[in-house]
Amino acid sequence: MDVVLLSPDREKAWKNFVKGSSLATSAHLLGWRNVVEKTYHHTPYYFMAMDGGTVVGCLPLFLIKSRLFGRFLTTAPYLSYGGLLAEDEEAARALVEAAKELAYEQKARYVEIRGLNKVGHGLQLKEKYCMYLLTLAPDPEAVWRRLEKRARSAVRKAIKSGVTVEWGAHLMSDFVEILCRLTRDLGTPFHGEPFYRTILDEFSGQAEIFMARYQGRLIGAGLTVTTGKTLAWLYGGCLKIYRDLAAMSLLTWEIIRYGCQQGSTSLDLGRSQWNSGTALFKRQWGARPFPLFYEYHMTDGVTMPDMDPTNPRFRFALAVWKRLPVFVAKALGPLIISDIP
Repeated sequence: MDVVLLSPDREKAWKNFVKGSSLATSAHLLGWRNVVEKTYHHTPYYFMAMDGGTVVGCLPLFLIKSRLFGRFLTTAPYLSYGGLLAEDEEAARALVEAAKELAYEQKARYVEIRGLNKVGHGLQLKEKYCMYLLTLAPDPEAVWRRLEKRARSAVRKAIKSGVTVEWGAHLMSDFVEILCRLTRDLGTPFHGEPFYRTILDEFSGQAEIFMARYQGRLIGAGLTVTTGKTLAWLYGGCLKIYRDLAAMSLLTWEIIRYGCQQGSTSLDLGRSQWNSGTALFKRQWGARPFPLFYEYHMTDGVTMPDMDPTNPRFRFALAVWKRLPVFVAKALGPLIISDIP
């Protein structure tokens, strides 16, 4: 068993292996490597486990040199999950050992692997999050009939209130404006327009933008990427001041309808903490939770990192960020979020 780094002549083999894996996500696609490299200039280390000339595993890592949290290696930066893929335990073990050696060479504080499958092999485990997956159908009405009554009522309420939803790449500027306000209100940094435009460029034909409006005002947005038969809602939400309009419900329903019409068999509604408010919202659509496994190799002997906004350490910083003018949050956001993958 050999472990090698991805090189231009091995990209086809990487793509074929990822395409054949049922656990592959957009984080495993080379387009995501390009998004992170082009936007934030983090260094990729894409490991491939080889058995002879056959790829039997892969591990897409990035070295993050954070001014806030030091040097570390992580998979799926700026995504919820997308970790190690391996056909057997021997391949998984070889990839983990390669990651540990790289951490030592690069003086990284830790290695973080975020995935749907538990890797093990001496890694420390954090089970704080889950992701919600909704089964779709060719006919959106079949999904509609499965929804809880409150979900259907909320959609009808939004429509009656005059909320509308449209989609298309031409909505990028509007999307950026609403995401900046949305993340500011949540107390978290904003990626910036170049990040989202690069996603559309790298995932042309796979990425889509959705926009919710009320009386001409932008009130919600979503960005999705299709990988295989799964439509993943990566970024978005609705402004809290319009919560009574149930705009989030209509936005969710329109993304569901879009997925059905495009032939997707499932909708990834993203990460939530177990039993959180967002988790309860996703359940009413009939989505099922699946645990996410965040696993760590700590090189400095300290406790596992916790960059979640709910961490009490960040309470003051979040409170300050929520009070910033939107134009200040827009300018500072990309400089900060680069260090928080």
